Amino acid sequence: MKVLVVGDGGREHALAWRLEGEGVDVLVAPGNGGTPNGVAVRSTDIDGLAALAERERVDLTIVGPEAPLAAGLADVFWSRGLQVFGPTRATARLEWSKAWTKEFLGRHAIPTARAEVVDSEAGTWRALERIGLPVAVKADGLAAGKGVFVCATIADVDAALDRLFRRRSLGSAADHVLVEELLEGPELSVLAFTDGERFAVMPPVRDYKRLLDGDRGPNTGGMGGQTRPAYATPGLLDWVAQRVLEPTLAGMVAEGHPYRGVLYAGLMLTGDGPRVLEFNCRFGDPECQLILPLLSTSLCEICHAAASGGLQPADVKWKQQRTYGVVLASPGYPDSPRVGGAIDGLDRVPSDVEVFHAGTRRDAAGRLVTAGGRVLSVVGFERDRVYAGADAIQFEGKQYRRDIGVEAEMLASAARTAP
Repeated sequence: MKVLVVGDGGREHALAWRLEGEGVDVLVAPGNGGTPNGVAVRSTDIDGLAALAERERVDLTIVGPEAPLAAGLADVFWSRGLQVFGPTRATARLEWSKAWTKEFLGRHAIPTARAEVVDSEAGTWRALERIGLPVAVKADGLAAGKGVFVCATIADVDAALDRLFRRRSLGSAADHVLVEELLEGPELSVLAFTDGERFAVMPPVRDYKRLLDGDRGPNTGGMGGQTRPAYATPGLLDWVAQRVLEPTLAGMVAEGHPYRGVLYAGLMLTGDGPRVLEFNCRFGDPECQLILPLLSTSLCEICHAAASGGLQPADVKWKQQRTYGVVLASPGYPDSPRVGGAIDGLDRVPSDVEVFHAGTRRDAAGRLVTAGGRVLSVVGFERDRVYAGADAIQFEGKQYRRDIGVEAEMLASAARTAP
């Protein structure tokens, strides 16, 4: 089978890595400095991607990032008789419009935070009077993980409004804005493969969004994570399946838009129970890099079955282990990453640790250099081995968190030493 993976990040490298390991013939468009068989077609060039799939006689296309889904890639591919794993534009609205999704959650009684949708500074201040501080101020549209502002003070709100409305730094993504009550508790990402009716839940992930240790600093696209955090109990996952995933898929069917692909629920585990923070309509990044090493079943077969409406959840099997992942970021990330620095030390990474490329490229001399904010994801089954790998890799201004998985490692150690 020949599979086209669309995208250029760490998620897409992980997808290609997994598929190659299954003996699949893989193309990646456009790919990065670490992905195999890269083809210079942008992930938002829908017609170019469709022509590539036709020319190369691709059997299945797996879409990594959200932008091509929001642009209708799946719709175009299906109209041309090309099989694709990923939702249509109408179903991907769960990600590309936070305002629409908030209303959808209300229509289907799916637990979420109280919020108001506004389209101006004045509207934001009026909503704030009703909701009260602290709040999360969120751009309605796609913002590459940079559209959420946690505001504890009036000054925080003003700073968010400066970026959203005055400077328009997120462009049309902030034509509408959500002012949402700020929920407290641990976060959890629960992803599932689905064919629109049936679904298979993946191992849960804790994603570390803040730049600095101790969850300090600005929000980022994700600085790493761990699978199966201790608080993600079987009972909790059953609750999420019954109260979030099932009604979401049923609601999409009822509204005429059956959902096929990966459904990603971002949750806050509050004192009043789990609440949906957001949906993503594809594999997360860095969640994908953490989840795929645990998969025992063929990824290609799962995606093909889900795309064709024949997913068998009982056939999807997982290793009963935990993974850890650390993202190495460029200096200046997330606001102004500085790129072009040479990357060294990949040959010194422990053999039981995987390194997935994200913001990398090859320069004119063939050297591997940084090319984005998040440069590499270092992933493995043992936390100390992952950090040994992260320490071995060198590039100028490298920054990464040192506390990923600390809680899980402490709990595991306590279990090993318990009488």
